[in-house]
Amino acid sequence: MTVKVLAFDLDGTLLRKDKTVDPRTADAIHRAMDAGMHVVLATGRDRAGCEFVYKPLGLEEGENYLALVNGQILYDFAKKEYDVDDVLTPEDSVKIQNVCRKYGVEGIFCCGYDFYSYLTTPGRVRKQLRRIITGEPGDYGLKAASDVRTFANLPSKGKVITKDINKVCMIHSPRFFEKNLPKLREELKDYDLLMVGKDWLEIMPRGVSKASGLQKVAERVGCTMEEVMAFGDAENDIPMLQEAGIGVAMGNAMETAKEAASYVTDTNENNGIGKAIDLVLAGREDELRRKKQNRGSGA
Repeated sequence: MTVKVLAFDLDGTLLRKDKTVDPRTADAIHRAMDAGMHVVLATGRDRAGCEFVYKPLGLEEGENYLALVNGQILYDFAKKEYDVDDVLTPEDSVKIQNVCRKYGVEGIFCCGYDFYSYLTTPGRVRKQLRRIITGEPGDYGLKAASDVRTFANLPSKGKVITKDINKVCMIHSPRFFEKNLPKLREELKDYDLLMVGKDWLEIMPRGVSKASGLQKVAERVGCTMEEVMAFGDAENDIPMLQEAGIGVAMGNAMETAKEAASYVTDTNENNGIGKAIDLVLAGREDELRRKKQNRGSGA
C-alpha cells in the first residue's frame, strides 16, 4: 500500500541537536512531496514554535498540515484554517496545581501563546539558584520563538486559570520522575501523561494525541491510517507510531517508542528519516512494515 502522508515529530526526530534539519533529510522530504505525499509536522509545539521548520521546507505550498500541541490543534496550510480538539478546563487547572504543590514540581500551563508557571515559594527559590548556576532561561525557551508570547508566574497559593489550557508541562529532575512517575500517573489518571524527555512530562486531555490529529489529516486527504508513515522518538509519539501503517522510531528514541514502532531507523543526527523515506521511494516500503525490523544505518 502506497504511503500518502508523512508525519514528523520535531525535537529528537526531524531536528538535530542544533535544531536544524539535515540537508539530506530535507532533500528526501522534498522528493516525497514531489511524488505526491502530504507532510505533517506532528509536534508538542505551537505554530510559532515550528515556523522555523515549516517555512524552509516549503510546507505552506500544497496540502500539508501542522498537528500542534500533541495533535490537539490541526492547521491546514491549503485552507489556512484551524481545527481544535478538547482542552483542559479551569477545574483541571486547580487539580493539577494541587498535585504540583504536593510533589514540589513546576507546572507550566500552556494557553495559546500565554504560559503560566506554577511553583511553590521554596521551589521558586531553588529554580532561581539553578538558573544562576546553569544559565538556563527561566522560561525554558518557550517565549523565545515569538514576540507575541508571554511567560508569567502564578502565585504560590495557586490561581484558577479561566483560559482554555492546551496542555500542562511538568518539569523536574530525571531522578524525580524515575521515582515519582507511577504516583503522578495515579494522581492524574483522568489525563494522558507523556514523558517527552527525562526531565519533562506533558499532561494532555485524555484521548487527544498526535494519532487523533493524523486521523483527521487522513480523512481530509482521502486515505486511511495504513497509508500514513509516522516518525517519532518519545512517549507522546507512541499513539501515532502504533496507529500509522508504518511507525518509524529514531535510533535515538526512547525504548518505549522503539517497542511501539514497526521499524527503527538511524538517529536524527545521521539522516534517519531520509534513509527510511528512500526505502519508500524505492518501492521497498514493505520492509518498514515488518514488526521489529531494524535496518538502522544500513538502510
